[in-house]
Amino acid sequence: MNNNEKKWTPKRICAILIIIFLVLLYVVTLIVAIINPDDGGRLFALCLFATVVVPIVAYLYIWMYTKITGKKTIASVPEIKPDTANIKDDREAGGING
Repeated sequence: MNNNEKKWTPKRICAILIIIFLVLLYVVTLIVAIINPDDGGRLFALCLFATVVVPIVAYLYIWMYTKITGKKTIASVPEIKPDTANIKDDREAGGING
């Protein structure tokens, strides 16, 4: 195991907490559905909602962390620099803007 695999980054901690939260949410929903079937449908709808919304909120949190600190994370938008040689070749061939 190398040093990177042992490192607990905020991104890894956030992902593990989200997984634990979603698993516990589904387990509680299953238990409630067995004990009281009337509330099971409502809780299942909540689980489906949380399965979609919680990862989106976590991604937005990581993205805001990127913007505030200036560090690169999984939510960072990569910078794409134009390749001027290809643009010049395309113009000469009558392609883009040609």
